[in-house]
Amino acid sequence: MPRIFLFFVVIFSTFLSLFGVNTNLPADEKLATRPFVLVSVAPHKFFVEKIAKDTVEVKLMVPAGASSHTFEPTPQQMLKASQADLWFQIGEGFEPRASLALKSYNPKMQLINLRDGLDLIVDDGSGTSCCHCSQHALQSCVDPHFWLSPKQSKIQADTIEKALSARYPDHTLLYKTNLATFHQELDALDHEIQTKLSLLKNRTIMVSHPAYAYFCRDYNLEQLSIEFEGKDPSPKQLTKVLVAARKAGSKIIYVQPQYSSKGAGLIAKQIGAKLVSLDPYAENYIVTMHQIAEAFASQ
Repeated sequence: MPRIFLFFVVIFSTFLSLFGVNTNLPADEKLATRPFVLVSVAPHKFFVEKIAKDTVEVKLMVPAGASSHTFEPTPQQMLKASQADLWFQIGEGFEPRASLALKSYNPKMQLINLRDGLDLIVDDGSGTSCCHCSQHALQSCVDPHFWLSPKQSKIQADTIEKALSARYPDHTLLYKTNLATFHQELDALDHEIQTKLSLLKNRTIMVSHPAYAYFCRDYNLEQLSIEFEGKDPSPKQLTKVLVAARKAGSKIIYVQPQYSSKGAGLIAKQIGAKLVSLDPYAENYIVTMHQIAEAFASQ
């Protein structure tokens, strides 16, 4: 693994030198340029912009439509990320490798762990709640979709505000004021979703990719996943899922644009269910959460 890291760093450094990236800008150019920060996934871009407004530019590591679980940044993407002040991370596999390369070029970059202080869901290795345990040689695996809980999102927003205030202290009052407003919006969102799902009778949610464990925990739902450890199910696993789906009376299977829906299509034909696409990685967090709640409430 160290050799892989070293190769990554060398390639990245060579790429930077070829393109002549210069972080030593004249003072007047620095003043005219907003500082920028990185986020790994789009919902956290929404979070940072809610708190920071236009005091920073927020750039996204994992582009729309890509899987954060299998993503590897290209040299071009690394080039764009190389001058960030902060990177808000979620614990995905590509982050340590990319961090090593970026910090070798920009040692002042700060890595902010958005998992700090959260009530995380840890899978025991069965693959029922964590979507990429098999990609990590670990005995347990943390589910990384923790923004799909408004309660946990308030804690993530706190982490973001603290990091922004520490890095850009001139804007601390603005950040704290915006954080308080965002907390109120998240509380209202939580209440609205609770109300929307309160009368739901079938509380088993069938999904192609197990992204909704935190959402289900918050709102007393059960997630039934077709995908197993990041892969389409084997024939044996497919049979097991079919039995569970029939028992639950599932008539809708929720799929995502980032992942294969092959297994979901096979099961849908067997049980007479329809496929509905949801994107929990979409940038507008409030709108996305309402869409998810509305879809689950109408099943």
